[in-house]
Amino acid sequence: MEHDSDRLNAGITKRIRQACASCRRRKTKCSGERPVCFHCRRSRKRCVYEPYSMTIGDSSACQSAILQRINMLESRLAELSDRAVPQSLTSPADIGISLTSSSPLRFSDEQCTVPPSSVLQSVIQTFFDHIHNRPYSYIQEAAFRRKLEMGLVPNCLLLAVLASAVRFSTHDYYEGQKQEATEVYSKGSWMSVLTEHLTVADNLSVEVVQAVNLLAIVDYTAGHVSSAWLKVGVAARISQDLRLMMDPSDALSFPEQEERRRVFWSGYLLDRLISCGKSRPLCIHDEDCHVRLPCDEETLQAGQVQKTHTLHELLSWDSKIDHDQPPSPFGLVILMASIFGRCTRYVHRECNPDKTPPWDTNSEFSKINSSLLLMESYSRSRRLSIVDTLRDKESTHKSEAEQVVFAHTLFHLCHCLLNHPFLSRLRLRPFGSKVPTSFILRVLQAGSEHANELLDLVRGASEAGFPLQSSFYAYCIVVVGGIQSLTFHYEASRNDRGSAGTLQRFHDSLNTLERLAGTWSHAANMTVRLREFHAQAHMFSSLLDPACITDEMYDAAIIALWTMLDYGMVGSSVGDSPNCSEPLISNIPSPSPWVLGSDIFNTPSLEMGDTDPHLLGGLTPFTHFNREVDNLLHPC
Repeated sequence: MEHDSDRLNAGITKRIRQACASCRRRKTKCSGERPVCFHCRRSRKRCVYEPYSMTIGDSSACQSAILQRINMLESRLAELSDRAVPQSLTSPADIGISLTSSSPLRFSDEQCTVPPSSVLQSVIQTFFDHIHNRPYSYIQEAAFRRKLEMGLVPNCLLLAVLASAVRFSTHDYYEGQKQEATEVYSKGSWMSVLTEHLTVADNLSVEVVQAVNLLAIVDYTAGHVSSAWLKVGVAARISQDLRLMMDPSDALSFPEQEERRRVFWSGYLLDRLISCGKSRPLCIHDEDCHVRLPCDEETLQAGQVQKTHTLHELLSWDSKIDHDQPPSPFGLVILMASIFGRCTRYVHRECNPDKTPPWDTNSEFSKINSSLLLMESYSRSRRLSIVDTLRDKESTHKSEAEQVVFAHTLFHLCHCLLNHPFLSRLRLRPFGSKVPTSFILRVLQAGSEHANELLDLVRGASEAGFPLQSSFYAYCIVVVGGIQSLTFHYEASRNDRGSAGTLQRFHDSLNTLERLAGTWSHAANMTVRLREFHAQAHMFSSLLDPACITDEMYDAAIIALWTMLDYGMVGSSVGDSPNCSEPLISNIPSPSPWVLGSDIFNTPSLEMGDTDPHLLGGLTPFTHFNREVDNLLHPC
């Protein structure tokens, strides 16, 4: 295949739809390549294809005058665009020359530039150390670094990578200004997406999908839920326009095919996680996904070809899959993301409630539990040994081990949501006295057990050397903490000795959430809401009483409980969504010390303060219904 320079030197004419602004101003024949044309790449100029530009030749004086005015306007727009979008990278050396400065570092919206070469390389390494494959796998390191050296990384993607990684950077360049740098890089990247891709014909690429999804995560974790939600939708549509949901062409090399697969499945995963809330429908549906799941890292880095299964094959009990060759760690995450998506749709369903009781084998509740059992069959590690297995495993791909932990975390989170005391009350109330007591007991026990198992998994993995820095762990922990808080108040109302241990677990969850809050802003918002919820959770302890399954709940209480389960609401800026304490504050007495757990271990008896005693009447001790479950399951 001839290069553009060969064609130009040979005088071969290549018909293009639009010339870049630089070539048009210099009246140079443009090769039309995107994102950087031949002349701009050779002269290391900034290459911009302006929206709605025209390259029409006409002999009439009237049209010639119009074209001159259009060209003048486009030139002025290009000058203004230079102030709004970052300068294009040609090579790290160029960055160091143009941006090295001894003046104090300042980040402002008026100017968005990439850092000096040494800083840039440090932040990029930080990205692959802390973000890549944890759990998303948008960018392949070798290909990205190669394109960076050649100056072929689009502005939008480079700035999105910087915006994602700055929070983890330890470089002095960003000392005291990480938040400002993140905001500037994020806005610069999004401006680049708008001006250089979305408003330019035929200039969408895989890199745009990568950038927009990374920006969605930056926005969501900063508490900007709506902005992130929109970006996920944009990225999903671009993915579909590029046909990433289909298996890539065999004409591409295997690494290129794998990158396209991983970009799509990473967007699919983000869509599932960010849609965990009311009025958050999924953008990508399972029946539209025909691309195979990602391979493992060892195969990819070795340059080998590996044929993997499709999602439909893994979700089918009767598919002929060799379980001696389970899905790759990232494939396991995608499998759990599919089940998690079904779980959240079931949990947050607002219209057409399920008229089939959950204990019926044809119910969605039973079908989701069946899929969770299928996931267990693909996982070689049992819950009790997973961390030890990963610790002892000699592997150079530590991120894959963290993906296995993430998949198991989603597994326990699904059980926490399916068996949450509040959500169970909503689903079972329409069936009244027909609800089997044994089913209620199993549901309540399963919710508590999986909450504790999820916390143990996260703590064990952290102690084994896996930091688990993914932003979604914050939501997992806040759900666990909410269940533990309800359980503690239920046990404390009956002076159950087990309440001390439950309270300790709640504080462990709170401490884990506070650790994540040091990195993620939305985790800090969740910490505030979890503390407020715990201060009033004694009002909801009857949720764990099987005898109260048909009781009505106040609207304010329902809002407070929904807030703790909606990913968008619980993680948004504290002033942007209903505060779970505000609707109830007039009805809740001042919490006694035992409510906050300040002296629980030194207090022989738990005082109930001014709590209305009828709210806690008729409750069954947790240990009592644990014994009932044991009796029901005993073979005799």
